[in-house]
Amino acid sequence: MVAWVFGLPLLFLRRWPRLSLGYAVFSIAFIVVNLISQALLGECCFTTLARYFWQYDAAPLDPAYNEWFSVRLAYAIFHLTPSHQSVKRATELLILVTTIGVAQRLKRQKAVSAP
Repeated sequence: MVAWVFGLPLLFLRRWPRLSLGYAVFSIAFIVVNLISQALLGECCFTTLARYFWQYDAAPLDPAYNEWFSVRLAYAIFHLTPSHQSVKRATELLILVTTIGVAQRLKRQKAVSAP
C-alpha cells in the first residue's frame, strides 16, 4: 500500500517512461487485488496478511490487535487513529487519482506512438 501511495507521482512524470509504465501496471494490479479482496474478505488482503504477522508480535490485549494495517500505519506516523470510513474514502480518492494518472499516461503514450 505504501508503494502504491508514494509511487503515484510516477504516473504524472514524463522523465522515466518505463518506470511510469511499470508503476501503472503495478497500481492497476494492486487496485484489482484490493477490490476483489474487499468483496471476498470485507477488507484488503494485505490487511489480513499484516494482521497475521502483527499477531505474532502483539499481545491480544493490545488495542491495535485486530485493527486495519492503514489505521496502525497512520497511528505510527501521525499519532492519529482514522476511522474505517475515512480510510475507505481515502482509498477511493487514491483510486480516482490513479485512474486519472493511468488515463493521462496512456493518452500521452498514444500521442507519442501515433504516426
